[in-house]
Amino acid sequence: MSRKNYALFGATLLTISLMIGGPALASRESGKHFGAPFTGAKRVKLADAISDAEKYAGKPVKIEGEIRDVCQMKGCWLVVTDGEKHMRVTFKDYGFFVPKESTGKRVVLEGVIEKKTITEDHARHLAEESKEKINPETIKGPQQVVTLVATGVSIEE
Repeated sequence: MSRKNYALFGATLLTISLMIGGPALASRESGKHFGAPFTGAKRVKLADAISDAEKYAGKPVKIEGEIRDVCQMKGCWLVVTDGEKHMRVTFKDYGFFVPKESTGKRVVLEGVIEKKTITEDHARHLAEESKEKINPETIKGPQQVVTLVATGVSIEE
């Protein structure tokens, strides 16, 4: 193979590598977006999603707020707030995590609202993982919660 062919082969490999790995690499380096890209989901105020959970349940929505808390074990959940109301956010299929030091940052979330009952044990487990250091012993009985199962999360720097 001639020198010209080696150069062409090397340039082709570089182009293919950038096409395949470039977007993923850029996404990881920015540290801002996690999970799937956003779609055209309807923007909903956090307070509205909580107060009218049945209306939004099972439908994709986009919510904005501030991160109040993050799982300190893995970053496998966060709590978003509008300053008055707050909602726990998990990540679809346990498919991605967020940085544990994201508390206080602005966030845009896209996913599906769920209203459900969690067990006392599960509620205590969440309290143990919290940065807020909620005393798990204060949690009694099953808990009614409104959550967002996020498909995508964008955290502002």
